[in-house]
Amino acid sequence: MDKTGTPYDKAIDTFEGLVEKPLEKIVSGPLPLARAVGLATTSGYRAVAIAESEGLLSRSTEGAYLRGPSTLGAGLSALGFGEFALVAEPVLIQLRQSTRLTAFLGVLSDGACAIGPFSSGRGITFVSPQRHYSLLTPVSFDADRLAEVSLAHQFEAVAAQRAVISSVSDRQDRLCIVGVLLPGTREEAGNELRSELVRAADLLCSHSEKPE
Repeated sequence: MDKTGTPYDKAIDTFEGLVEKPLEKIVSGPLPLARAVGLATTSGYRAVAIAESEGLLSRSTEGAYLRGPSTLGAGLSALGFGEFALVAEPVLIQLRQSTRLTAFLGVLSDGACAIGPFSSGRGITFVSPQRHYSLLTPVSFDADRLAEVSLAHQFEAVAAQRAVISSVSDRQDRLCIVGVLLPGTREEAGNELRSELVRAADLLCSHSEKPE
C-alpha cells in the first residue's frame, strides 16, 4: 500500500511489515525489527510489543521473531487449516532443529505449492523459501505418506528447489503438507530425515484429529 495514504492504510502497512519481515530475514529484538520495518524507535518498539502481546508475533527458541499464532490462525483458517495455527510453529522448529534444514507448512492445490509458515535452517542450509512454487510433476505419496518433489519458481520450468513432504490434512481441492527443503536440487532424503518428517506429520495429524 501507499504509505502516503490514510492513517488506516499506514496502520495496515505497519502490520504487514511487522509480520512479513521475520519471513525475509532473521530478526531478534524489538528495536532491530522496528528498524528493519522503518519505524521510529519509540513507536516501533511499542508496535512490536503490542504485536507480540496480541499473538501477531512470537519468538523461536533462539529469540528470533516468527509470525504469531493470531496471524497464522487468520491465514490458515482462510485455507481451511486453522487447527494447525497453535501447533505449527513448535512442530516446525523441532523439525528444523532435528534436521538442520528449513522446515515448512504448505498447501498443494492445482499444481502449485504455497508455503508458510516456515522455520529457516542455519549455516549452509539456510534457505528462505518463496511463498509460491509450481510443481514440476504430479505428487505421488508412498506408504509412509512421503514424497520428494521438485519445485520451480512461478512461470519457470526448471527446478529451483527440492523438498521432501508429507501429507497432513485434506480439504476438498487442497492438501496441507509439512516438509523440509533439501540443500540441493538433486539431493535425496535419507532414512533419518524421512523418519523425522513422519514424526512431524504425525504430530500435526494427531492435533487435527482431536475432537472439537
